[in-house]
Amino acid sequence: MHPHLTELHDALTREESAQRAAHNALLRLPPEEQVTAGVRWPSLAVEEVEPGRGGPTVVLRADGFLHDGIRPGDRVFLIHGEQSIPGRCDDVGARRAWVRVESRDWSGPSWLEEGPHQVVRAFDANTFIRYRQALERADEARGRLKPVLLGEIPPGALDGQDLDSVDWPGLNPGQLRAARSALAADPLALIHGPPGTGKTTLVAELLKRLVDDGARPWALAESNAATDNLAMAAEAKGLDVVRLGRPARIRSDARHLSLDNRIEAGPFAAALAALGRDIDRAMASGESGDVLGPLLGERRALKVRARRYAIEGASVIASTLGTIATIAAELPKTRWAIVDEATQATEPAIWSVVPFTERLVLVGDPHQLGPVVKSPYNPLERSLLVRLIEEELLPLPMLTTQHRMSQPIQSLVTHIYGGTYAPHPDVARHLLAELPGVEAGDLTTTPTLWIDTAGAEFTEARDPVSRSLYNEGEIGVIAVAVRQLKAAGLAPSQIGVIAPYSAQVARLAANPELAGVEVATVNAFQGREKEAILCSFVRSSEVGDVGFLADPRRLTVALTRARRFWLGVGDSTTLERARPFAPVLDELGGSGAWRTVWEEPWDEVVG
Repeated sequence: MHPHLTELHDALTREESAQRAAHNALLRLPPEEQVTAGVRWPSLAVEEVEPGRGGPTVVLRADGFLHDGIRPGDRVFLIHGEQSIPGRCDDVGARRAWVRVESRDWSGPSWLEEGPHQVVRAFDANTFIRYRQALERADEARGRLKPVLLGEIPPGALDGQDLDSVDWPGLNPGQLRAARSALAADPLALIHGPPGTGKTTLVAELLKRLVDDGARPWALAESNAATDNLAMAAEAKGLDVVRLGRPARIRSDARHLSLDNRIEAGPFAAALAALGRDIDRAMASGESGDVLGPLLGERRALKVRARRYAIEGASVIASTLGTIATIAAELPKTRWAIVDEATQATEPAIWSVVPFTERLVLVGDPHQLGPVVKSPYNPLERSLLVRLIEEELLPLPMLTTQHRMSQPIQSLVTHIYGGTYAPHPDVARHLLAELPGVEAGDLTTTPTLWIDTAGAEFTEARDPVSRSLYNEGEIGVIAVAVRQLKAAGLAPSQIGVIAPYSAQVARLAANPELAGVEVATVNAFQGREKEAILCSFVRSSEVGDVGFLADPRRLTVALTRARRFWLGVGDSTTLERARPFAPVLDELGGSGAWRTVWEEPWDEVVG
């Protein structure tokens, strides 16, 4: 194997070990602390056991709300007393969960219908296994893409490509330059898309052009949310899209594009339903394997045909990189693969595409958060896009017109993206007070605001269970701001609250003033936006340590999620010691957006 691919292969093994150790450490905690850490649900009652062809599904009911530490698709253990059986979480509601037991005993174990049950998330090594296998396949790949990515040969451009003839009325000049560059590149193109510059719009236009030219491209991303955005944007351009992956992990308004939905609406649906009924009757009557076996075999073969028909009938395949790594070998090869949010993906994730495509377009922003890696100094921390940028392998055209933030909000990151990064006139001056039903007031007529807590003794604290940090004083300030925004007429769904630490997020979400407001970590908000964003930065101590807040990419994400109003709460004495905060705090102070927690209405928290 090539030395670089071997390095990545070994890095995956180290990261798997680190994540397994971290997971096992959580499972050694007392059960109630496991619930707090998100690896176990509290006791659930059995509501129903539904027979199924792949094993029974247990419908479980909780007394309270279920946390999202266990998600659809996760492998779990269903536990009752001393009994335990593996399964998979099929779906999660506010108070209900559906767990499919991995058992060929159609009636399930005798204790399965008893309660209560515990559900514990299992460690799943499949992603690491798939990516190691993908690197091994990539090492054997032929064509120009592999040696270009490894730096063995330089990238080129297609001969005879007339870039000036490529035109899209719907793209601005920066997007048009990037689109032309992507079409001409052979076999690799990079596109730098800062926040709000319309990366998804550009990708959708590229997909349409490729389909019009006879290609059947892949639209890929690391996360389900980004993949859903791509799929919906491509459909809006009139393209026939199939969205691969588990339906439960596809957002509701994109689920009609899922492969399962296409199969159910396709020409094989009736035959599959009839076979299902025959299998159910055979199982219910206790038929022998001589009868049941052929029926199951026929259904498997028909499912393969139905899947192939549904996939081959689509003009665009949309998928997460994790799913592609699993089933790429079953798909028709493609001439084009476009990866959005490429800086979020580990390098092996993108190598999983290499054996199956001729040309690759990577779209992302190196100034936003990269892959989440637990093992220190692991090369997986550096995405492929960032590596290629650092090696100066080929040009990186940047999209320059952003359509999200007002000018004062964008000014907080101008030192990062430079003077060519500019707001479109339609958004440059917009304010909350211009929204329907929103009254003019202190918060709705200003674009940025910093509430400084220095000297107020709003000291950070550490959660005894999760070991994550929180700051009760800052929670009070955020609650006052949310109350005022709601009173001015802003809908809770238009407000986002961001904090870097999970303990702070949990406490903010539990505050009654924040009812209906989305609260999430900085990482979870990447790729998202709201009309108003309120950020709590938590860190405040005599030591002055800011931990991972010193990562400028995390701050960039926090600063660029708001459309019309951005509010930050923090201890400037602590935060100014971190280099990324200095220009931001200077900009806020120079623009007159600086307030202290001693001023009204924030002083009610101090009192």
